[in-house]
Amino acid sequence: MAARQELAEIRARLVVLLQHTVGPALTMEEAQAILERAKAWSPQAARKLDAHIAEHPDALIAPAPHCPGPLPRLLQALETAGHGDTVTQLACAICGRAGRKLPRPTPHGRACDWCVDQHQLRTCARCGKNGLIAARSEEDGGICRRCYKSDRRFTGPCAECGQHGTHLLRRRGDSLIALCRPCAGFTDRECVRCGTLSPVHTHSAAGPVCQRCYVAPAKLCGRCGQFAELAKRGERGEPGVCYRCYTREGLCTVCGRFRDGAFSQTTGGAFLCDSCRPRPSHRCADCGRTKKSCALWPVGHLCYSCYSRRRRNPEPCSLCGVARVLVDRNDNGAICGPCCGADIDFSCQRCGSPGDILGDGCCVGCVTGTRVNDLLADEDGQIIPALKPLALALSSAPRPRSVLTWLRRSPTARLLAALAASHSEITHELLDDLPQNAATRNVRDLLVHTRVLPPRQEYFNQLELWFHKVAQDLPPAHVEFIRPFAEWFIIRDARRRANRGRYSLGAATVDRNEIRAGIEFMQWLDGQQIPLTSLTQTHLEVWLTQATDSQRRATAAFIRWTNKRGLTHNLEYPGRPNSQPILFLDDEEHEHQLRRCLTDASLPLELRVVGALIRLYGLSLIRIVHLTIDGFHRDEQEDFFTFDKNPVLLPPTLARLIEQQITTGRQHSALGPLTQEQPRHLLPGRYASRARSPHALSAQLTKHGLPTIAARNTAMFGMAGELPPIIISDLFGIHKNTAAQWAAFAQDSWAGYLAALNATE
Repeated sequence: MAARQELAEIRARLVVLLQHTVGPALTMEEAQAILERAKAWSPQAARKLDAHIAEHPDALIAPAPHCPGPLPRLLQALETAGHGDTVTQLACAICGRAGRKLPRPTPHGRACDWCVDQHQLRTCARCGKNGLIAARSEEDGGICRRCYKSDRRFTGPCAECGQHGTHLLRRRGDSLIALCRPCAGFTDRECVRCGTLSPVHTHSAAGPVCQRCYVAPAKLCGRCGQFAELAKRGERGEPGVCYRCYTREGLCTVCGRFRDGAFSQTTGGAFLCDSCRPRPSHRCADCGRTKKSCALWPVGHLCYSCYSRRRRNPEPCSLCGVARVLVDRNDNGAICGPCCGADIDFSCQRCGSPGDILGDGCCVGCVTGTRVNDLLADEDGQIIPALKPLALALSSAPRPRSVLTWLRRSPTARLLAALAASHSEITHELLDDLPQNAATRNVRDLLVHTRVLPPRQEYFNQLELWFHKVAQDLPPAHVEFIRPFAEWFIIRDARRRANRGRYSLGAATVDRNEIRAGIEFMQWLDGQQIPLTSLTQTHLEVWLTQATDSQRRATAAFIRWTNKRGLTHNLEYPGRPNSQPILFLDDEEHEHQLRRCLTDASLPLELRVVGALIRLYGLSLIRIVHLTIDGFHRDEQEDFFTFDKNPVLLPPTLARLIEQQITTGRQHSALGPLTQEQPRHLLPGRYASRARSPHALSAQLTKHGLPTIAARNTAMFGMAGELPPIIISDLFGIHKNTAAQWAAFAQDSWAGYLAALNATE
């Protein structure tokens, strides 16, 4: 009884709602009849409708897209009864058309059957593949478009005139018969534009027009703002889009990525992105190779490589002389789209530059600027003032496509976006609190390069951060000795060298190894149950026999410190013997490698320059990577390079290689120098403000058969035997003691060689 009484109250509330919405002209009997026609009088439907109206009191005037099925049926029943002006009809959430049945709930809202079927893949009853259902058979069921077009039961002779072809199906009585268009009532008429007898597509003011001659009226595109034929009508409050701006996005069934693409009929109607979509193979009009066709231009089919090359390299047209993307060729040369009558024009809609167009008709530079703004902007769309130098450097980079790829893939870009969204002041201390991984280091280098952060001795600061992290995991008994050793012996000396500007990556590596060796030595003492204050010479010699070569070298600093602090008593640690260079090249091999560096065009240009500098002047890699282009200069007849204090005369071939490296050398960084006054490295690294890594250069030289140590030793040995040490020091920046040691080594070697030669005679 309670359930019946509740249902009666619900129905009464629905009747009162209809009378209140329509007016006093609607009686209770008519309201109940409308609810029954809308299938909203049954207990289940009435409860759903009443619950929805309780949450949305204005459901009949402003219906929500996500509503129960009885509501759109009730709105249509009211319109059929003549009360449509008092309510608002719910439109399809996909196509935007009102007055249609909306039985299908979708993520966008309630939609009609047609729109859902157009985007829903189902299994075809004929081929068994997933596709878009185009027709239904009483015997089999749903049939995809491909099977529908190729099905022989829908083709054949017309049931009335006998004409063979694909005909329309019409029901006569209890059976379906195939009729041609004239027999089915669709009479072909003469097109007023082309004059052919064809089915009428539309009736214009001048007369009937066929489908081939029909041109859709131009409408305003919601993206580019121009009047053109629309490829997609406006729906759900969004404007229409023209063919130039239209892209369809979806989940690719091959790669699984959400990208631009289309439904492919060759794969049963599955959605494929532009990269995975199959393309036929044709002979490329540029390279002549048979490959998958990327575009069909007036010049012919183009493969992806040639298509990209033409788009990214606009040239002056041979007819009009305007720099555009050239899409055809004639007897005079390559010509652009407007000159050959083709509507192909790759001009940026924002800046007007030709070629290399990406999304929304904009070039790579404009798209890069937009995405940089999105990356570094706040909620109001304004770039944070502190990051404006960085945004300017990224937007005006000489290689915007590299910046665009970096924005899309790099974790550094994601970290920058997180820092911009945090509204915190970006400082070195803020970055020090983050995990010191590759992304954090890259962000710091980028901010220093663009002058957002001041430069600092990064190798020294990273040494401090590393030790603070290591010290947290040490036991208290070890911290008592390791912390003063690291902070007052190693890091203090490193700070003094960093203030003088002489702290390099190699020095930081040595200091880190000495601290790590001290920690490992303390761990070994714990394993042997030997207190540090009880360490004897015998214990130390046992350690030396068990330790590796690197541990033996690095532990010397810790033992020296314990002796000075009185923690150990006059322990003797074996010193490093002064080893003489042993790796050399014979004269013939040295000359052969130098000739390769100067003449072999198959070698990378930067390796040729580096290899020649090592073999001619004995320069170390650490000095070569820090050379700047302002050291290269020339007078009227000769070329010079200042490596230290005085200019050094260059051979003409090496001078040409250095000049070529300065003008056209490979740039590893997408960002160039910020100002002309900023010194530019001869071998720029990942960022233009930093030099190349000497370790990477050494590995590349060795890979190409150009070892560095043996070649430098040979060059230094030759110069030490011919030039005084002071000259070598002034010309090549070698310390005077090092130059004197090389001179002594060369003299001793020549003396031994001459003595051995006299003995044989």
